[in-house]
Amino acid sequence: MPGRNHCFRILSTPIMTTSLTGNEKDDLIRSLTRQLSVAQAEANLHLAEVRRFNFIVSEITEAAEGGIFVRQNIAGDYMWISEQLAEILGYGDIGMPHSYRQFLEQIHPDDLDRALEFAAMRKPVRDTVAQENEPGTSVSAQTTDFPENETQPTPEAQASTTDAQSVLSLPSRKPIPENIFITGPGTHLEFRYLNQQGDYRWFRASAKRYQPEAGPEQIIGLILDIHDVKLLEAQRRAVNEELKAFMYSVAHDLRAPVRHIASFAEAIREEDGPTEERNLYLGYVEQSAEKLGKMIDGLLKLSKNQNYVPRIAPVNIEEMLTELISKTRQTEHQAPELIIEHDKFPIIETDADLIEQVLQNLLSNAVKYSSNEPRAVVNIRYYLQEAQHIISFSDNGIGFDPAYADKLFKLFSRLYVDNDIPGTGVGLASVHRIVRNLNGVIEADGIPGKGATFTLRLPVKVGATSAF
Repeated sequence: MPGRNHCFRILSTPIMTTSLTGNEKDDLIRSLTRQLSVAQAEANLHLAEVRRFNFIVSEITEAAEGGIFVRQNIAGDYMWISEQLAEILGYGDIGMPHSYRQFLEQIHPDDLDRALEFAAMRKPVRDTVAQENEPGTSVSAQTTDFPENETQPTPEAQASTTDAQSVLSLPSRKPIPENIFITGPGTHLEFRYLNQQGDYRWFRASAKRYQPEAGPEQIIGLILDIHDVKLLEAQRRAVNEELKAFMYSVAHDLRAPVRHIASFAEAIREEDGPTEERNLYLGYVEQSAEKLGKMIDGLLKLSKNQNYVPRIAPVNIEEMLTELISKTRQTEHQAPELIIEHDKFPIIETDADLIEQVLQNLLSNAVKYSSNEPRAVVNIRYYLQEAQHIISFSDNGIGFDPAYADKLFKLFSRLYVDNDIPGTGVGLASVHRIVRNLNGVIEADGIPGKGATFTLRLPVKVGATSAF
């Protein structure tokens, strides 16, 4: 039948196939193998470059005591924080949550308010004609956060973000606080951050905006530890203020004895009276000159102590105090009956020269300011408390009003100007600086007419023992 013949002819049509000989197959396999090897080598090279780059960035940030963060979407809460950054912020052992909100919660409130206000001032407002005419459009909806020197993504780029969004790039359901990591010249952010131990430390953040080809705008930043720099700045300001007060005090207080010398010298020159009066004026001149010399000597000692670097070594306070008491009894103005009682003292790790000046001054003051009593009692006490050596000098002398305690440690400042109790107002100022140089503190307390107590607190050297 014709139909059957036609069908047979179709089925019997030969199918054309391509077959490779043995050599051709080997050549193809070798070619593909070479291409695969080249691709693997390129991938390994790129991976090595990425690792090298990560290593360099890690080493640089660690050397600079800094760490990196990334906000992958300003409209979202996610904030990537590197391990190095968590370490310098004080959370290296427990890590930090990748939340912008929680990051802001640890910033000092004063610094956060300042940062938010500064960010709001620098945020440009770009209003389009369409947004202005669209009913119900809010100001916040018209606001974008692109700096003046950066361009907004094109509509094509914005449209392409739809396909590239991930969970991290999606906006947050809750309102996100203002972005404090602004960019541009001179926009470094300095703030105090609360660490795991409950202490605030100073940091500086520098940020850069990055707009990928697909996806939302990102913020990439570096945070550095500047706590030590801030402390040095505070110390420098304190030293400058102290220097101003010091210069004013010197100029003011040294003028008095100089004026006395000049006036009495002029009186002697014009005096034609008895020799007794001339001798009296000469006595005043000598007293003023002696006082002026003591004040200058005190200034020199004060200046020496200011620049002196303590040499910490074991000091036998018991022996030192015994010698100082003996010298004071022989030289210092004192009451008819003087009783000095003291505790036993251990070997203390401190600077021998500096601590001797402190003990000598406090002992001399206790003896001098109780010299008007018929029976003066000076008590010197010692005890160890919370890794501090506590040494106190108490007397039953004229005392002072506690409201003026701070004035005692200022240069040339004296609460009493009684001629029976000599002094220049340099001793306690010198004690204050010495104790500060030894990383300690000095406190004063008193009751008018009932005596005074000066308490010295010195840190115990780490690893040292207070042996008697």
